[in-house]
Amino acid sequence: MNKRLLPVGSTPLEIAAAQACARMANIDVPLRQLWNADTCPLVLLPYLAWAWSVDRWDEHWPEATKRAVVNASYTVHKRKGTIGAIRRVVEPLGYLIKVIEWWKTNETPGTFRLDVGVLETGITEEMYQELERLIDDAKPCSRHLVGLSINLDVTGTVPVSAASYDGDAMTIYPYEWTQYDE
Repeated sequence: MNKRLLPVGSTPLEIAAAQACARMANIDVPLRQLWNADTCPLVLLPYLAWAWSVDRWDEHWPEATKRAVVNASYTVHKRKGTIGAIRRVVEPLGYLIKVIEWWKTNETPGTFRLDVGVLETGITEEMYQELERLIDDAKPCSRHLVGLSINLDVTGTVPVSAASYDGDAMTIYPYEWTQYDE
């Protein structure tokens, strides 16, 4: 039986194309590996990010950040327009945020502020601009960012000690008893 699906009278070009495609069918393509952000080769990761509709991508990010952004993409799109989406967009970059909404501080309705805790290395101007773009993409459309403060928390031990010495000097005399006449 013939394994070709070409009709009788096919042109030589169609026959050559069918033979080339038949050889490609024998190539093993690890689709599960390619569609997983943790196992996808680094050179193909931008294409996976495009397929998962990652909003922002920077070729200069470290590999761990790129993989975390692709992994978080589904959840970000699922919760886009919520505070959780803002957190999921910012956290892969290594920053922690605190959201202060308008009703907590009696500000203009529909506004919010963000306190961003940065790493020990600080933050560059480009990263600040990227952070604003990411937040703008993920925030609810009805909310407006009115303040973005960058905080650096430094922890360490400070040796502190204190001492107190207190006392009184006193002299003790024997009791002298006197009798009073009535």
